[in-house]
Amino acid sequence: MNHEAADPCGLPRRISVVGLSGSGKTTIARHLAGLVNAPHFELDALHWVYPDWAEPPDEEFAAAVERTLAGETWVVEGNYQKVRAVYWTRVELLVWLDLPLTVVNWRVLGRTLRRVRSAERLWGTQRESFRRGFLSYDSLWLWNIRIHRQRRCLYNRLAAELEQRGGLAVRLRSQREVDEWLERLASQAPSQPQG
Repeated sequence: MNHEAADPCGLPRRISVVGLSGSGKTTIARHLAGLVNAPHFELDALHWVYPDWAEPPDEEFAAAVERTLAGETWVVEGNYQKVRAVYWTRVELLVWLDLPLTVVNWRVLGRTLRRVRSAERLWGTQRESFRRGFLSYDSLWLWNIRIHRQRRCLYNRLAAELEQRGGLAVRLRSQREVDEWLERLASQAPSQPQG
C-alpha cells in the first residue's frame, strides 16, 4: 500500500477517509478538503437525520449520499458499507486511519464524556447520553472492539482494489504518521494567494 500521496499539486479530487470511531476522520477530512478546495461531507450527517438515533431507510440514505456526492470534487468521511457502492467507483484517494485500538477508544471515551456533559447536538438531531455512550451494547467503544479486525480486512481489500484501478491508498497507523503526512502535503501544496 502506498504511504505517499500524489504530488499535492495534483492531489486527487475525490477522497474517502475511513477508520474506526475516534481515529480522526473528521479532522483529517476537513484538512484535506481545505488542501484540494473541495467540500467535506460526513456520512454521519447524512445518516442521522431522524431524532433519537432512528435510522433512515437504506434507499433514502443512499439517495442522500448520491445527491451529495454528485459533484466532481469532494472529501467524504465515514464507514457505511450500505452506501459505499454509491460513490466508491469515483474515489481516487483512500485515506485509512488505522490507529491503535487503545488510542481510538480513549479518544471515543473522552469525546463521549465531553458530549454528554455539554449536551452537544450532533448533526442537528442527536445527543449522546451516558447510558448509550458507556453502558449500551451500541456504544462506540464496544463497536470499535467488535469490528476492529473485520474493518482491517475490509480496508486492506478496498485499498488493493483502488490501487488496482489506478487510485491511491494511504494507510496511517499512528498520530505521528498522520501529522507527518499532513505536514508534507501542506508544505508541498501551492500557496494560496493573499486576498
